[in-house]
Amino acid sequence: MNYAEWIREQHARSVAAEQIAEAALDGPALCAGDSESLAPLLRGVSQLLAVPVADVQIVGSARFGFSLRDGAAFDPAFSDLDLAIVNAGLYQRCSAPTAASADAARFPERDFPADERIAVRKAFDALSLSVADRFAYVSVAVFPDQAALVRAQAGRIRAYLGVAGPAPAARPAGAAPAGAEETPFQHIVDAGLPQYLLPIAASTPGNASPWLADRAAFERAFGGSSLRRVRLAALGRALADLAQVVQVHCCLVGGSFVDVSNAVPNDLDIVVFYSARADVRFEPGRALQRLTRKFLLEHIDMRFVPCDAEPWLMVKLTSYFTQLYQSRRPGTDVREHGLVLLLPGTGTGQ
Repeated sequence: MNYAEWIREQHARSVAAEQIAEAALDGPALCAGDSESLAPLLRGVSQLLAVPVADVQIVGSARFGFSLRDGAAFDPAFSDLDLAIVNAGLYQRCSAPTAASADAARFPERDFPADERIAVRKAFDALSLSVADRFAYVSVAVFPDQAALVRAQAGRIRAYLGVAGPAPAARPAGAAPAGAEETPFQHIVDAGLPQYLLPIAASTPGNASPWLADRAAFERAFGGSSLRRVRLAALGRALADLAQVVQVHCCLVGGSFVDVSNAVPNDLDIVVFYSARADVRFEPGRALQRLTRKFLLEHIDMRFVPCDAEPWLMVKLTSYFTQLYQSRRPGTDVREHGLVLLLPGTGTGQ
């Protein structure tokens, strides 16, 4: 079965997204393997969370063969096994994220009581390791009833088709953007921005630090205090200035700013990977030197790695800054969190 074609055919026939989602959940899981080989894992999840195995359903790219988020094909090295559990009791055990709708997905690794989270995360690490040759990680979302799961899947199907859904309910002033709690990057930040999700031996670039984020996701995740929002606004201005001089490819962000427990980070440490622009007449090195001093006035500690220099230089500088950002400076706590690889693009304007 080709779910991509089937979904578009159903949409062309004016079938509602909820009906498409409901039928898809009853259909085959294309990339999960045979039910017998996956049965031990599903039993392990049901025992860990004390729910019937019948409550555990396969969703995401393991079901569809591609991601509803961006259309990327399922890849066992990078694609998670996404499980949805429909169980009202388990849903109540998870605390509701701030500003989340009444039946939004909840995640045991994030939303369980604090004294249970570490044990649950370790258990999921072990479960993920048992299928590491088939999936990047095993993740679980919990819903109070089947209707809530269907609505969530319908929303993803609409997004995939580029179709507007029902208008969302009004959100409280200052609430997080809709869906922010469920984005993969937000989920990683909520888990403490770890360096690795799996044991090191089972890790890949796709499930370890540095974690990919666009500007909007980065600002949502790290704009939790007034000072942080000031720093983010300064970063936006700095990147706009840079765009007049060089082409920015991506940025590596580390230090205290990516520690969300720190509401008042002193500065924002960032390395910009750039190439010279042929249409700029002045020498970029001199311009970047001047801009660096300007940015420091607003607590943006920016360093630079030229992507159009010798490859060894880019490797050397990248390795140096990665180690620097992970190092403990005198008088500071050990840094156990990961780094963020920030992709260029438009932010939220904070």
